Amino acid sequence: MREEQVEPRFLANREVRTIPARWEHPQDERGRYVPLLPAQMPSVGGAAEIMAYETTSEGTPISPAFPATPEGRLQLVRYCAEHTTTFGKHRSGEEAWAAILFGEHATVGPDGAVRV
Repeated sequence: MREEQVEPRFLANREVRTIPARWEHPQDERGRYVPLLPAQMPSVGGAAEIMAYETTSEGTPISPAFPATPEGRLQLVRYCAEHTTTFGKHRSGEEAWAAILFGEHATVGPDGAVRV
C-alpha cells in the first residue's frame, strides 16, 4: 500500500477586501458588524484601503483598515498575526497570514515586505 502525500492547505475563511478610504463597515443597533457579501461592498472610485474579513458568514471585518499599498499589506499581515485567529481559537504567524490573505505563494521577505 502506497502512502499518499498531503499538501497543507489553508482554509478559505479569511480574505482581503478593498474598500473606499475612510469607509466604515455598517453596524446594527447593538454595534455588531452587519455581514456583507463581496457583491454588497461599496465600489471603490478613488483612494482605497484594505481590510481583512472573515468569510465563514457573509463577511465581517477582523481588522482595521490599512492603506492599499505594499506597506499597508505588510501592516495588515502583522496586525492579523498579532490580533486575530485563522479559525476558531487558532493563531498563525506572518508567513501564514500572508498566504491566507494574498495567496498560497505569498511570503513575508527578510525586509518585512509581503511578496505576492
